[in-house]
Amino acid sequence: MNPAEMNLVSWMREMALPFWASRGVDSKHGGFVEELQSDGSPSDPGFKRVRVQGRQLFSFATAALLEWHPDAAAISKLGFDFIQRRCRNGEGAWAQRLKTDGSILDGEMDLYDTAFIVLGLSTYFRLTRDPDALRLLGSTLDQVKTTLSAPGGRGYFQSTRDLDLLRQNPHMHWFEAMLYAFEATGDDRFLREAGQIYQLAQDHFIDPKTGALRELFDKNWNPVEEGGRILVEPGHHYEWAWLLWKAGQRTAVDPRLGESLLGFADRHGVNPATGLVYDQVSDQGELTQPTHRLWVQTEFLKAWLVRGGQDESRRVEQIRRIETNLLKYYLDREPLGSWGDRLDSKGRLQKGPVPASSMYHIMVAVTELSAWRSAKK
Repeated sequence: MNPAEMNLVSWMREMALPFWASRGVDSKHGGFVEELQSDGSPSDPGFKRVRVQGRQLFSFATAALLEWHPDAAAISKLGFDFIQRRCRNGEGAWAQRLKTDGSILDGEMDLYDTAFIVLGLSTYFRLTRDPDALRLLGSTLDQVKTTLSAPGGRGYFQSTRDLDLLRQNPHMHWFEAMLYAFEATGDDRFLREAGQIYQLAQDHFIDPKTGALRELFDKNWNPVEEGGRILVEPGHHYEWAWLLWKAGQRTAVDPRLGESLLGFADRHGVNPATGLVYDQVSDQGELTQPTHRLWVQTEFLKAWLVRGGQDESRRVEQIRRIETNLLKYYLDREPLGSWGDRLDSKGRLQKGPVPASSMYHIMVAVTELSAWRSAKK
């Protein structure tokens, strides 16, 4: 295929959704597969992450809402039923990992994984208005507050096994999940919870001097160094900028936060020769991981679709460049509808399985791109 003639929206509708509808559903054990071999054949890593179950429920429920695939609603129902039956531990909280057969492998509640269950449940509730999904949304918020709250009620531990550090990333996805839950239900409780995470971003996550988004903190929310440096991820800067824009549609958000994040990532996180975003830099702008994950590029696209203060011709040019890079480097491969996950420092695709978890990142970016293009017509 010629990337210049491809389109992300048509790729999703005509290639990715049919491919994952046929190969991404575990017809033997239920739920969704964790990954596929690079050639699209079945793969069994010995586990299923609960986050992937939530992400795939989100993806197929979104496809059903948009009427992008005829079987998406039925697949969503299968995914929801599996999540209800299999993904909770003995206390009724969401587990972290399952065995391939759907039995519990790691029953520890994890904020990151739980956030994606909420994301999936919220989208499924929008699709079906199923009261069981609504009930689970409310009980999950209660469980997180009861089980994972950090000292002083300022944020959450990622899990009860991880009580020495506080982490930005699970909070970001919890923030995202709360915004989706509020949109689906109209329950102000979810919006208030999102507001508390927003306050953490203002107070602790984002360095007001540089715009760097710190990742790790001690229990008093002081940034923690790794190997003598504070390491940050440009992809999370773009992801937060998009989420802050999304939150701003519902409540008051300081636009300077998103602008500072974008400024840091633009200065230090993008390869000027290729336009690909790096996986990691230091908070001083040193390049520490010159590889390029697929998900990072989707967040770059989402941020450009909504960022303000841009000449429209420049926005169109940049969006097209990111779209072309996604197609050229990650999606133009066999089997059609699958993807590569990571490029090395020279732009070569690294070998490895096809992770189902990437569908969520691509789906959000593609739906945002589709909406943006529709609004321009």
